[in-house]
Amino acid sequence: MTVLAQLPTQIPPSLTEQADDIDRIWSGFVLIALGVAALVAVLLIIVLLRFRRGKDDTGIPRQVHENLRMEIAYVLVPLLVVAGLFAVTFVSVEAIDDVDEDAELVVDVLGFQWQWQFAYPASGVSVIGTDDETPELVLPADTSVRFDLTSIDVIHSFWIPGFRFKRDLFPGQTTSFSVDVGPRTGEFPYSGVCAEFCGLDHHKMQFSVRVVTPEEFEQWLQEQADATEDGP
Repeated sequence: MTVLAQLPTQIPPSLTEQADDIDRIWSGFVLIALGVAALVAVLLIIVLLRFRRGKDDTGIPRQVHENLRMEIAYVLVPLLVVAGLFAVTFVSVEAIDDVDEDAELVVDVLGFQWQWQFAYPASGVSVIGTDDETPELVLPADTSVRFDLTSIDVIHSFWIPGFRFKRDLFPGQTTSFSVDVGPRTGEFPYSGVCAEFCGLDHHKMQFSVRVVTPEEFEQWLQEQADATEDGP
């Protein structure tokens, strides 16, 4: 199977409450943009139709030197629209960047050329990718999760389209972000990637995401712990 065949054919559904917020904001921005475009188109049509015969007997169109109310309107209205969009964006970004120190689950993410390691420190479970096996990030539904990310070599970028969010990993530094995983469960193969070019085999830095019920997650953790104890 080629790498292109492994890639998702469409953006996965939102998997977190934060992603739902981003989707709502995006939809709102699109509707506002369409409304502005429609208004501009209507005004252009009105002007073209109303003033297409604006010349008097002298052959010179009627001259208008000023229209103070119109000038104030076409300056003030766009400013208000932009200010509103900025305010919504600022509040949303602040909420998304807010790190939950009391998250129910902590996942340590380690990026390295050219794979991923996901560790669950509270359970002593670790998942690491190899050239032959794509790692899988398993998360419980309806759970707050904090990701602590770092790199051991170069800059990587942890991106899950279903989160509508990405965060860079820096060598020797730890960056964090939090999400509230939603109720949707399912498997999302190859839906996680490194979004920062990091070397020759950058394209291999893919991982799968699986969201399960909290009960299934606890069972999975136990299975992983048992397998580690049993050894090869």
